[in-house]
Amino acid sequence: MADEPSTKPTIETVLERIIAFENRLTSRSEQFEKQVTERFDRVDERFAKVDDRFDRLDNEIDRVASVAHSTKAEMLTLRADFRELRAHLREVLPVPQAS
Repeated sequence: MADEPSTKPTIETVLERIIAFENRLTSRSEQFEKQVTERFDRVDERFAKVDDRFDRLDNEIDRVASVAHSTKAEMLTLRADFRELRAHLREVLPVPQAS
């Protein structure tokens, strides 16, 4: 029984240190989780901006494609008009004769 008074404070001290260590570990874990969450949030924001940029780029590509298709159609119409003009000119203008 003589050992009990000298060992009891030591056990209490060890338990206090374990509890303090647990509290520090919990605090650091919470800080780490908060930092990770904040970083993931920032990454999500950046991906959202990239998605917006890709959407705008898709829209621009569609507009360019639309202009290209309409230009192609206009060129085909213009070629047909030139062929018709050439045919009308052949009808109206005299045929050059070889000398």
